[in-house]
Amino acid sequence: MISRKVILFVLYLALCHKTAPLSHTIRFYYQVATGLIPSRFKSKDSTKENTYNLASPDKLFKYVTWHSRVSPMEIDMYMHKNNGTYFLDLDIARSKLLIRLLQQYWWSAFENKSGAFGKAQNTFNNIPYTPLGTVQCQFKRELTIFEKFDVNSRILAWDKKWLFVLSTFTTIDPKTKGKRINAIALSKYVFKNKRITISPIEYLRYCNLIDEKNEEINARNYEIVKHMIETEDLEALVEEFIK
Repeated sequence: MISRKVILFVLYLALCHKTAPLSHTIRFYYQVATGLIPSRFKSKDSTKENTYNLASPDKLFKYVTWHSRVSPMEIDMYMHKNNGTYFLDLDIARSKLLIRLLQQYWWSAFENKSGAFGKAQNTFNNIPYTPLGTVQCQFKRELTIFEKFDVNSRILAWDKKWLFVLSTFTTIDPKTKGKRINAIALSKYVFKNKRITISPIEYLRYCNLIDEKNEEINARNYEIVKHMIETEDLEALVEEFIK
């Protein structure tokens, strides 16, 4: 017979799995494992083939969707999803996008046959560090307890250093059955090989995602995001404050 403690623990995980200790780390590595490991068995050459059929220029701006639901521990005093928890969900959704879209590039770094990532081969230490630079989020409609939602993420633009990712939180309108936007987020990433910055065009081109049309789209989209680059005035203001 299952004990009451086991039942309560399972109920706790079912209701609060997104906020339990280490849950964020586990969810991140789940995306890494499901996005990368199966390709080593499905593909003849995981450094060249994308098992999600994302290795062509027409897939560069494709949305990758992550499904979730608002858990009780994410609720604020208004019984809505806490604003801060949106950023935790964005971490997982963006990770799913980048892991799947750049699948071949990660395995190329892992194998390091070209020697571009040092001397070692077949080690995850070769995979570039991908720090997040900036995130800005616009909240448009609240999410309520237990409500299902999707986070849809796609590449928006890039320059010589930064990769920009657009994400939307969406739900289904019960009346029209169409999608409605709950929040919009814009994130800025940089890829690092130790201290060396890897230009986005390098890994996007390696994954066969670049053509002339996409470069034209990028030029237009970059006008929307270039304000996230110019932060000198803000940094100067902060430095003045801490003097």
